[in-house]
Amino acid sequence: MKETSPKAFRKIAAAEPDAVAIDGRHHRSIKTRQVIVTAFIDLIGRGHPSPTAEQIAAHAQVGLRTVFRHFDDMETLYREITQRLDELMLPLVHKHLKATLWSQRLVESIERRCDIFDRLAPYHIAAQLHMHDSAYILQQVNRRVKIEKDILAWLLPSAYVEDRVFFEALSMLVSLETWMRLRGLQGLSASKAKAVVLKAVQSLLASHPEFQTPQILASRTNQP
Repeated sequence: MKETSPKAFRKIAAAEPDAVAIDGRHHRSIKTRQVIVTAFIDLIGRGHPSPTAEQIAAHAQVGLRTVFRHFDDMETLYREITQRLDELMLPLVHKHLKATLWSQRLVESIERRCDIFDRLAPYHIAAQLHMHDSAYILQQVNRRVKIEKDILAWLLPSAYVEDRVFFEALSMLVSLETWMRLRGLQGLSASKAKAVVLKAVQSLLASHPEFQTPQILASRTNQP
């Protein structure tokens, strides 16, 4: 094997500090970017659906120029909204359902939705504010609605899915938008809002000619 000459070795050794410095700057840049993203998401979660660059900089404890250096425009930051929505929806999509009867599994899934909807709400509001200015955010909001409907279609017998009026009505009743109205505009507690959703679902299911066991839902809707 060819040996490295002393001259070449000195050249390589001299270059190593520069490589270390570049690598260190790269890691600091990644860390700073994450601090900014965390501050942005935290502000939205605290009820600021459209934080300004100045607010983000103050919350992240970095300079305003640093925010703009890491994100050329706010669109890049707003994409983080949809990622947080995805993270919060994962339990709804992946957690195993314990019930065996389809109607009981439906209720279990709806209860799970209600339990996470309050956490989803701030990011959904932020997404709604900006989805008409961002094709990406609009696409991801539509994707979230589709996931909700796909879960329902998976839980329900085919007769209920094929009845499009019934299926769309059920989708509306168990949507994040309905939950936000109950909790916000109507001022209901989480437990009362859940009881309203389940009561409405019970009534809708009972109206379908295929549904034979409305009593399965009755005991789940009499909540305080």
